[in-house]
Amino acid sequence: MDSFCVGDVFEKPWMGMVTSALASLIVFAPLPYTLPFVEWQWPEWQIIVMAISAGALIQLSQGLYFKALGNSEAGIVASYWSLVPAMVPIASFVVFGEHLSLITYVGITILIVSSIGFCKVDTNLKGRLDSLVYMIGASLMQTAMFLLEEIVFISVPYFVGFLFITAGIVITGSSFLIIPQNRILFKRNMPKLSSIAKLFVVIEVINLTALAFSQRAVDLGIPSLVAGVESTIPAYTFLISAILYVINHKFGDKLALKNIAKKFTLIGVMVIGVILIA
Repeated sequence: MDSFCVGDVFEKPWMGMVTSALASLIVFAPLPYTLPFVEWQWPEWQIIVMAISAGALIQLSQGLYFKALGNSEAGIVASYWSLVPAMVPIASFVVFGEHLSLITYVGITILIVSSIGFCKVDTNLKGRLDSLVYMIGASLMQTAMFLLEEIVFISVPYFVGFLFITAGIVITGSSFLIIPQNRILFKRNMPKLSSIAKLFVVIEVINLTALAFSQRAVDLGIPSLVAGVESTIPAYTFLISAILYVINHKFGDKLALKNIAKKFTLIGVMVIGVILIA
């Protein structure tokens, strides 16, 4: 009989996506009480499709992220998100015709080279290439998501856009239960999932809060700048993993302490690249 554990999220990313989708439903629970107090308008169907597609891309990119985590340590996988601020300016140039300066090109090159550098310091020699490939796919999805969000938030108020994007997250994650085999496996693991349901809800509330701030930043600013700021996540990941491991070996990641000087040097290089792009 299959058993559910954290590793299942890596081997079966859809499992994490389904639980994420179900936890995201908490956003819609207070909806009848909040709608009278917000500026509501039904967007055109094209905007609704774009918003839901943005949510779908968020969910699918998380699935690739989970797959990558099964091959490499969390800090290194998180570092590959730095490809997003390199991709967004290029995509903005292609889609919106936004001008790219020479300094922007230099920043993009620095981010790409530093990401390859993280691949080199990955202690998992067997899985590091797979992780990089998964995260390139995830970064492409995130790039498309940022462009769609920019169009959505130009067209509708922030709350409306956020609601439909979250709907895309819920729909995409829940859609994996259409497959009978997935439904059977998910139902079989419900008792174990129920025992940690509170943890999933807390994590998803934090995740949705972060997502809300990120989308608000896109609404107010420039997507490439938002993506650039988010590329600092690896530094926090390495630091938190190392501290948790030092405090208690049951938590954190021992691998975070390996080549830590090289890792933070590469993060510093990434910061320079982000500054040049921003």
